[in-house]
Amino acid sequence: MHDIGHQEAETLSLCDAENPDIRILRRVSRLDKFPFHVRGDGPVRRIAIVDTETTGTDPLTDEVIDIAVVMLEVDDAGEIVGIASAGQALRDPHMPIPPQITVLTGITDNDVRGKTIDLDRLERLLASADVRVAHSAAFDIAFIDNLMPGLAGAAWACSMADFDWLAAGFDGRKLGHLLMQVGRFSEAHRAMADVIALVHLLAHRLPHGGTILRDVLANAERQTVRFEATNARYEKRGLLKARGYRWDARYRVWWMEIDECACAREERWFREHISPSGPVPRMLPITWHQRHR
Repeated sequence: MHDIGHQEAETLSLCDAENPDIRILRRVSRLDKFPFHVRGDGPVRRIAIVDTETTGTDPLTDEVIDIAVVMLEVDDAGEIVGIASAGQALRDPHMPIPPQITVLTGITDNDVRGKTIDLDRLERLLASADVRVAHSAAFDIAFIDNLMPGLAGAAWACSMADFDWLAAGFDGRKLGHLLMQVGRFSEAHRAMADVIALVHLLAHRLPHGGTILRDVLANAERQTVRFEATNARYEKRGLLKARGYRWDARYRVWWMEIDECACAREERWFREHISPSGPVPRMLPITWHQRHR
C-alpha cells in the first residue's frame, strides 16, 4: 500500500463531512424519491405548492409562461406524508419572451409556441387545496388571480414572508440561498424545479423538532390587523418607516401588519407622534384570504 501524498490527503480532507470548514450540498431528490413522514390516523390537509414563471413582473402587462403545482398531503404536525398530484404546463404568452427571461429560465419562444393550459382544470385543482403556498406569494397570486378569477379570495401562505428566517438562524430570504443553508441545491430555475426545491425547504426540521412548513402554516393562518396611518403628513414618513410601516402606493397610505392585541398600543403611538387630532387610523382584519394581495 503506497503512502498518501499531500495532495491526496488534502482531497480526502475536503471530502470529510465532519470538517467544520466544509459544507456539503446535496441535490434535491425527485418527488418519487422524497422521504415522506409516516402517515398516522389523524386528518390530512391538501397543501398546494405553486410556482410560476412569467415574461416579467407586471401582472397587468406580462404573462405566465410556466406553472407547476404539487399537491402535498400534510398532517396536523406539519409533516409531509404524501403527494396527491404533481404537474407542470407551459403556456404561449403570444408575445416574445424577453431575452433575460430566457437566460433565467431557459424557456424560449419555440418551447411555448402553441402551448395552452386547461385553466378550468387547473382552477379546480387549486381550489381543492386547503391552502396554497408559494415563495414570494404576492407575485404568484397576482398572476394566478388574473388567469383564474375564481380563485380570488382563496387562502394563501407565503414561505418567504410568513416565517421569521432570521430568528430561525437563516440569513436572506431567496429560495436558492435558503435551500443551500439546509444543505441542498437545485440547478434549474423552472416552475417545477422551484416547487421541488420549496418542498425540500419546507420539510426541513427546525431545532424545536417541527418542520418549517408547520410554522409557515401556523403564522399564515392567524388573524392580524392592517393598521393604516390615515392621512399621515408627508414629513412624518421617517418616523413611520423607522417604526416598520410600509408605503402602499396603490392606496397611498403608510401601513403595518400587527396582532390584534397591539392595536390599542399602536393607536396611542400614532396619536402621540403622528396625528394628535387627525382622523382615526383605519384597522382592517387580515387573514390568509386577504394577506399578500
